[in-house]
Amino acid sequence: MNNPYGYINGRVRMMRVELLESRSLDEVQNAATYPEYLRQLSETSLREDLGEATAQGAGLGQLDEALSRNYLRSVQKLRSIVTGQPAQEVEALLLRYDLQNIKTLVRGILTGRSAEDIVGGMIPAGTVPWSALQAAAQSADVPSLAQTLSVAGGKLGGVLRAAVSGGASSMLDLEVALDQGYYRTVLAGVRGAAVRRYFTREIDVRNLLIARQLRGSAATNRYFIPGGRDVTESDFLRIAGGDNGTVSDLAPILETPDLGVAEAVARRMLNESARNVAMSDPLGPGVALDYLRRKEQEIARLRLTGRAKYYGLSREELQKELSDG
Repeated sequence: MNNPYGYINGRVRMMRVELLESRSLDEVQNAATYPEYLRQLSETSLREDLGEATAQGAGLGQLDEALSRNYLRSVQKLRSIVTGQPAQEVEALLLRYDLQNIKTLVRGILTGRSAEDIVGGMIPAGTVPWSALQAAAQSADVPSLAQTLSVAGGKLGGVLRAAVSGGASSMLDLEVALDQGYYRTVLAGVRGAAVRRYFTREIDVRNLLIARQLRGSAATNRYFIPGGRDVTESDFLRIAGGDNGTVSDLAPILETPDLGVAEAVARRMLNESARNVAMSDPLGPGVALDYLRRKEQEIARLRLTGRAKYYGLSREELQKELSDG
């Protein structure tokens, strides 16, 4: 029987051609004003999704809606070309956005952000219905958020409910509980060796970032995420205690001056890993994984650039935002 990924990955590669090239991204970053930025964006493949974003008096809210619309359309197109086991594996990949969105909800509610701000920071690309996420952003506190998502929040909504019921209340406790549930679910849902190898690396990276964050506090293994390859639980506790030790080629994450830079280094490493998986996994879900990360980067860069142009930031300030983002 022919491998269905032969056809699927051919279609995904065609979708990748529609992503903005580096040259196009550089051009919109060089726009002198916000209207010029929108004009240049309207000359790209995103033009059909801009809608009211280019209307007189439109602001960042309309731009966010346009970029979210483009993102959602891309994900829906990906979903439309996969069936059977590949569809299950792609759904497992899309759980990444459920994880990000639920973390955004938790963080926003804990810090008292408005529902509008919270919704603006979410990505309409996961398995949880967008309407459910918008409703969840209205929650008064984390327990009520967990209650809302336990009904319509998919697998990770249940993870959040269990964490809150178990007494978790701090951002770190809730984030790690979500991470643990997410990676457990993803590793159970993807079968390709190359993609599983990617996720074991992502788990190692996440453990290093958490260990860095714990420095100066009492280290505990309850924050360790099982399933990685190179970072053991003892490594995690040692690094959290202040000893970098040796963690193969992931050492740059520990050598950076602060957590923000470490997160940027980690993102670059994982982007490279996703590209490598796409090349080494031509008949598996690695091509879809790489496409989703590329699309996410594109939308994130366009959001940051739009804000920089809207508020009149210099090119140097924009480059700093892009390197940190």
